[in-house]
Amino acid sequence: MYGLTPQLVYDGDCTFCRYMVDYARSITGDNVRYRTYQEVQDLYPDISVEDFQASIQLIDGGQRDQGAAAAFKTLNSGGVWIWVWLYRWLPGFRWLSEAAYVFVSRHRLLSMRMATLLFGRTLSRAEHASTAELLIRGLSLCALAAFLSLWWQVHALMGSSGILPVAEYFETVSDRYGLDGYRYLPSVLWLSSADWMLQLLCGAGAMATLLILGGRYRVSSAIVAYLCYLSLVHAGQVFMAYQWDMLLLECLVLLAILARAPTLGVWVSRLLLFRFMFMAGAAKLLSGDPTWANATALEFHFETQPLPGPFAWYAHHLPNWWLAIGSQATLVIEVVLAFAIFLPRRLRLVPLIGFVGLQLMILLTGSYNFFNALTLVLCLCLLDDGYLARIRFKHLNVAKAKLGMRALACLVIVVGLLQTAALFRPLPPFVRTIMTTIQPLYLANPYGLFAAMTTRRDELILQGSMDGVRWQSYALPYKPGATNRQPGWATPHQPRLDWQLWFAALGQPQHAPWVYELAFALLRAEPSVLRLFERDPFDGERPIEVRIVRYRYRFASPGERAETGAWWVRDRRSVWLAPTRLRIPTISHELLEIR
Repeated sequence: MYGLTPQLVYDGDCTFCRYMVDYARSITGDNVRYRTYQEVQDLYPDISVEDFQASIQLIDGGQRDQGAAAAFKTLNSGGVWIWVWLYRWLPGFRWLSEAAYVFVSRHRLLSMRMATLLFGRTLSRAEHASTAELLIRGLSLCALAAFLSLWWQVHALMGSSGILPVAEYFETVSDRYGLDGYRYLPSVLWLSSADWMLQLLCGAGAMATLLILGGRYRVSSAIVAYLCYLSLVHAGQVFMAYQWDMLLLECLVLLAILARAPTLGVWVSRLLLFRFMFMAGAAKLLSGDPTWANATALEFHFETQPLPGPFAWYAHHLPNWWLAIGSQATLVIEVVLAFAIFLPRRLRLVPLIGFVGLQLMILLTGSYNFFNALTLVLCLCLLDDGYLARIRFKHLNVAKAKLGMRALACLVIVVGLLQTAALFRPLPPFVRTIMTTIQPLYLANPYGLFAAMTTRRDELILQGSMDGVRWQSYALPYKPGATNRQPGWATPHQPRLDWQLWFAALGQPQHAPWVYELAFALLRAEPSVLRLFERDPFDGERPIEVRIVRYRYRFASPGERAETGAWWVRDRRSVWLAPTRLRIPTISHELLEIR
């Protein structure tokens, strides 16, 4: 016997056995002693050579295990407890794992070939310190871009003289819900909704992300950034009700986990990436939208998306069969490849390539602020340090996760899985109650962009007049206006007014009451709001009337563009919001559903 250290005995003549023992040794270290049966068979006369050759033997004091049980207990000695737990408690798992072990032991050459294909010529415990560091830095850069983008717009959107003042919104919520308003809208802005507080939250969030990038106080900085952005999301109303804002909040929580426990954080990242991709594809399939069903979605997408990019015109005019392939490929990538996230390391390269390719195509053909960059960074979780051998970081945090961080990770995982399950079946009432209670924290969220494809493009053009007769147009920086204007990029900036006007154009003014407040801000010539526009036709003077007209836009055909140089063709002009004169506005706020 060899002291109290467990001893794993294996067949030294078996290549596959040596391959797997190297893996186990990388996990357990000195917690387990590894010997070939050829060396120690004389020490165990009660174990036959046939038994040694048939399966591994784990001798721990007076107890002997073999086969799958021995393998799982060996891994448990290195801290990988999940397999032992499943072996003991999951019905059917014991039988299945032992049957699989017998099959592998009888087909060792085939098993070796498959293992080499899936994992490489050597197999060792996957390390994630460098992967986690890349994720931390990438997510922090995305968060920094989000804070800086909002900082420039926050006064115009939700400041005291902006379009939807947060002070009046919170007052409305407080009048309706009383103390429950704090629970529905958890926000630092309950302390003060003054303009300086809005600026402070943007600045503090940006500073927190810079500290994370600099490697200082990462957990506390991630929490500060999360609280700042959560406060702004609840204050921003329609201007902050986007899925990428919710995704960023999840990623800020993820940053705290990654900073304290890299391996745990990488696995939480993989689950987040799975949920995001799978829910996006599932929502398209479950929506019943005919364009996804008949593979014509991309025939409309490039033209009708909120902010087309420079290559959108070219993509729109690809042959229909190319666009049909693209529509089908999108569903395959989002639904099928999402499950490949949990496959062995080499096979994870397949979803990595698919996800990155899809996001790059979206990035080239549309402006989706920090959204695509955030998704591309999350794709890094499909790698491990074995792929990043040439990348070296100083002072990597490889600390073991503490109980509080594990509890947070478990909460995020459970809530995320419940959100995914809710796509297919209503949750039990008590679970829905719990989910509703924690939903304002946005720890895990439902996703599903473009579940229903818009098939036409209506554009709202804001106009002002000094005499009620001659009307001049305000120009927004990123939306189609003049027909000869080439689509441009806004990424990673999100021009939130441009985006929100795209949504407003899908309905009528009564469905987007905030446009009245926008009209009043223009009638007041509010400087902060005018800064959101590329051109003010009145140079800061107050018009006497403002109206909004709606046009039907479409991309110019290649022939039309060759003849006129225009990128767009517009027609079907109608007055969407009747001429409005300045009055004292009455703002009606309501809690919002996230798109």
